[in-house]
Amino acid sequence: MGPGLESIDRRMAIGGALVGAVGLAVPSRQSRTVTQRGMVGGGLARFAPGEASFSLFVSRLIFPGDEPEVVVGSIIWVDEEAKLTLRSTAITEYIVPEVQPEQGALRRIIGTMNVNDEGEYPFELEVIDADLPGSGKDSVNLKVGDGAHTSQNATPASDLGFTYMANGMVARGDIQELDAEIDLTTGAVRPAED
Repeated sequence: MGPGLESIDRRMAIGGALVGAVGLAVPSRQSRTVTQRGMVGGGLARFAPGEASFSLFVSRLIFPGDEPEVVVGSIIWVDEEAKLTLRSTAITEYIVPEVQPEQGALRRIIGTMNVNDEGEYPFELEVIDADLPGSGKDSVNLKVGDGAHTSQNATPASDLGFTYMANGMVARGDIQELDAEIDLTTGAVRPAED
């Protein structure tokens, strides 16, 4: 098996497990195909003036027909120099911007985070899956509190009394795009078509 197939298999297994769990929880949807779009990854992000360790899993489940999409996930960001641990409390939007970089896939994730297990602030995270693990070409841009959007078309938040921004490259680790179609009747998982 080539190096690219291993990552596709891992992503499909993650997606299949997640959607399978949703299928069991929502029996009326078991005879349908669900499309999963998301991002997963983690590692060490370097930015001026420091670095942060992070983990990321965000998935948008798209059901056929008029049923609502479901967005789930978790983001943890630890900036030891700033003495901050940021944890998502809700992921509310997973956005595929119309304008994409020449290389890679750009996604915007919006929700709320707590800071050192206190308070709750809006956050906006842009991630780019640009290349293979360890390439140093993937990137992250995190805004929390003032300056973060609370929804795709909203004016950025202001006067919240907290601001955190970090924009840099993933020096160690990886970000991977997840795109799969899962047949909830058979459990078959295949890459999603764009």
